[in-house]
Amino acid sequence: MNIPLINVESRFEVLCRSYVCAVFDVLKLQIQRDAGVHATQLLWGVGVLSDHRPHYLGAWHVHDPKDAWWRAVASDLQDRGVERLRIMIGPDPVEIQAAMAPRCRYNAVLPASSTLAHLEIESALSGHRQYVERALKVTNSLSLRLKRAAARQGPFANAAAAAALLRQSAERCISRDCPEPFEPVRALRSLSSVALTAAVG
Repeated sequence: MNIPLINVESRFEVLCRSYVCAVFDVLKLQIQRDAGVHATQLLWGVGVLSDHRPHYLGAWHVHDPKDAWWRAVASDLQDRGVERLRIMIGPDPVEIQAAMAPRCRYNAVLPASSTLAHLEIESALSGHRQYVERALKVTNSLSLRLKRAAARQGPFANAAAAAALLRQSAERCISRDCPEPFEPVRALRSLSSVALTAAVG
């Protein structure tokens, strides 16, 4: 069953206009249902700004078909202020490219399994290697910590509760490693203008 709105967070953070690199990863977790525990997946992302600061982008419910899922992710990022994503790394690079290209300028997409030493990857980076390395380092560190946090919590009441824990854990980790306060450069739309088109059970 398709889910019209896949951003599962109860609050929508305004994002910056431009990120040099964004990395997306998938976390498997357990949701408690009336019929028992149900396995689900959340996509989460981290963006790196031009000053090298990382920023947690949010969490989205993974569902099929992949192209519709990535279009919804792209639409959510655009609604929250993103205009440019220079380099993106994540699963489903073909679907990411198709979804992001009409919404975010100057984008190149690399598969999550890519090796930065490959010549074609080096060409795509075009001087942005330090940002990609920064984004991958932060994402790899967060991935381990988010998996541990989700395992400690046990089955969640719903996807929104899981997303709230991911955000809290990610922002705490980022704040500790990068203590400078984050201020959005400019939001295109206010938080109140972001419509919640569906509820998550």
